[in-house]
Amino acid sequence: MLVMGCHGARMTGMAMSPASPVRVSPAREDPVVAGASQLIGGPPGEHAAVPDRRGWLTPLRVLMAMVIVAGVLGYTQKISCRDTRNWTHEHQYTALCYSDIVALYSQEGLVDGKIPYLDYPTEYPPLIGATMQLVAWPAGLANGPRAVYREENGERVFDHYTMDMRSAVFYDLTALLFLIVASVAVCCTALAAGSRRIWDAALFALAPTLVLHLLTNWDIIAVAFAAGGLLAWSRRAPKLAGMLIGLGILTKLYPALFLLGLAFLCLRAGRLRELARTVCAAAVTVLVVIVPLWLTAGYFNAENARVGDSIWSTFWRGGDWIRLVGGGPDGARNAIARFFDLNSDRGADWDSLAFGATWLAGRYDPAWFGALHLVVSALTAVVLVAVAAAAIHHRPDARRLVIAAAAAGWVTIVVALPMILQGLRNNGLPISTLNIITGAALLVSVVAIGLLTWLAPRRPRLPQVLFLLVVAFLLTNKVFSPQYTIWLLPLAALARPRWRLFLLWQVCEAWVLFTRFMHFIYNDTQGRHGIDRGWFVGAVALRDLVLLVLAGFVVREILHPHTDIVRTGGMAYPGDPRVAVGSAAVGDPDAVDDPAGGVLDHAPDVRGGRPAWVTAAATGEPAGGPGAGSADGAGSGGA
Repeated sequence: MLVMGCHGARMTGMAMSPASPVRVSPAREDPVVAGASQLIGGPPGEHAAVPDRRGWLTPLRVLMAMVIVAGVLGYTQKISCRDTRNWTHEHQYTALCYSDIVALYSQEGLVDGKIPYLDYPTEYPPLIGATMQLVAWPAGLANGPRAVYREENGERVFDHYTMDMRSAVFYDLTALLFLIVASVAVCCTALAAGSRRIWDAALFALAPTLVLHLLTNWDIIAVAFAAGGLLAWSRRAPKLAGMLIGLGILTKLYPALFLLGLAFLCLRAGRLRELARTVCAAAVTVLVVIVPLWLTAGYFNAENARVGDSIWSTFWRGGDWIRLVGGGPDGARNAIARFFDLNSDRGADWDSLAFGATWLAGRYDPAWFGALHLVVSALTAVVLVAVAAAAIHHRPDARRLVIAAAAAGWVTIVVALPMILQGLRNNGLPISTLNIITGAALLVSVVAIGLLTWLAPRRPRLPQVLFLLVVAFLLTNKVFSPQYTIWLLPLAALARPRWRLFLLWQVCEAWVLFTRFMHFIYNDTQGRHGIDRGWFVGAVALRDLVLLVLAGFVVREILHPHTDIVRTGGMAYPGDPRVAVGSAAVGDPDAVDDPAGGVLDHAPDVRGGRPAWVTAAATGEPAGGPGAGSADGAGSGGA
């Protein structure tokens, strides 16, 4: 039986993880929070007690207050775009208030009473379309724009239009809904972090990008479903987790990566039954929603005009409904299929690496690229030499392999980069080729993360793996819209709850948004105002680099679990070469393992883990030495 409440959660009828230590005070362990705490008297003293409860002002209520502040700031920041009369002269860009919620209310036909998928092939997954329609119904009761006239020289002259209250009410109701949804997402993140580290969710609640992008699009709904699925999994409810992840997939596709991360970890821990329940629940949830919608959705041509009835209505009329399964008349497509077609046929989006590479290729000129190429080659050589030296230090027996890999990487940069840029400049990048490249890059990244999960000395925590998977998806995808960054907020808070690098990443995201809008102004004014594309592409490259650095720190903490502050800041794990075998610290039942891991928390491994030769190199013992291959040695990796 699963019992979950706002102040915590517990399981009855099954074994529980060991009791967690006393709640962590962020002001004691994080220098950024410690510095900020000086405003209220500084961090708690060495002998100060950190109580689990402090009257009415519990951590969850404080976190909810943080979300409310973020929501109010986000609403205020975009409030001038609430009035569609202001969407002239690039105001939505100069005021940084652009919102798809306002723009798509008219573009998707909601203002005219059209129903997504039935009357218009919306570009979003089903639950976003349902949310749009749910809010559009009451918004449609408000007044539309009305012409106002004035008297001038005895004549009635048009003066202006009143505000379109339908659009304003649609925005207001959506903002209220998103505030509730964001509160749920932060609450789920806090509970998934566990009572010991509940304050880690403050990274999510206070994130600047939550302010900037809460009302940019409908992504917060998917984030809430994903966070709810993670909470359900942490409470050992795999079916509920699967249902919530399935609902997340029906909102945005990225929660499907959660199933992949669970598969990596459950295979290592031998928890295949729970994995199967979660995957099946997610699949059933998706099918229960998709199939009826597919049967009732209309058929639309390339101009988004409805040209055919649904399969269901055609069937009841006795028409040729079987022909509609393969496609509608004159190449028309089912609204559900058009969602996938639009995503497959679109080119590289503004904020993606593919867009930056295409722009750079268009600017490529051997006359100026020569000097830059020398600098890139030299920097690449320095980085590869440093990485190779570190690898050889840990694996002297693999010296030749490491040197060969480093040399191959350097030659690839030196030789292939000019050839690739020249080819892109001359031939462009067809969308079909772009899809293949981005798909292959994602596949390689996923395989690498899978190997990392399989071979890490200790099984990684679930949020760490999920964070790496979503980062890989964003960086390799041809679309990286600004609001996608909030996908990472709960995962970053759980994977690496440290403020310094997190805030640097947030600043980079804000810089990307600013340069994006300034570049849009540059385009709309034919270069008279704003900034050119180079500034924007540079901001995107910087953001992506910081994301890679953040992911690199997560990888480092996976490979060196004693640096992971979630796992009690250095508690030894079975097979840790720093601790003698048999030490009382090894496998301490009170140590924190994976608070969000559910059945994975403190579960022993049945496969995977660090190979024997790695343990031998770390401990100086032969591969068959004490503990090298035993169930309690490095091969298990469990805590």
